[in-house]
Amino acid sequence: MKRGIPHASLFREEIYENILVGGGEWRSQNQQGHTQFDAHDQQVTRDWYNQNQAHPPSGFRDQDRLSADEESRLHDGAVLDKGLRRKVHPAPPDLARRLPPPPRDHRYVAIGGHVGLIDNKYQVKSVIHLHDNH
Repeated sequence: MKRGIPHASLFREEIYENILVGGGEWRSQNQQGHTQFDAHDQQVTRDWYNQNQAHPPSGFRDQDRLSADEESRLHDGAVLDKGLRRKVHPAPPDLARRLPPPPRDHRYVAIGGHVGLIDNKYQVKSVIHLHDNH
């Protein structure tokens, strides 16, 4: 009978639960991943945004901005309607790499100058609002 490495799955879970972040700090993350942006994620995103304002990618350009009505529909728990879905862009890879891996069936997006974490059904799990629309 072939036997696997004892406790290999436990070891793998520990690796996923402890992710090294900048400055040598360890941040605990559950196996499913987190579905809310924390203070570190917000700071990383704001730093990235400030470094890329001169040549913003899709989702962050002036023409990508949302109207006041659209802004009001972009919040935690909302399901994006067809109009907002058309304005969703994948988060830039260099930003996504700075954030923890999203949970299965979730992705980071840029929408109207903001960064969101949404699931495959377009439900907003968390949003970092980077600027006011006015």
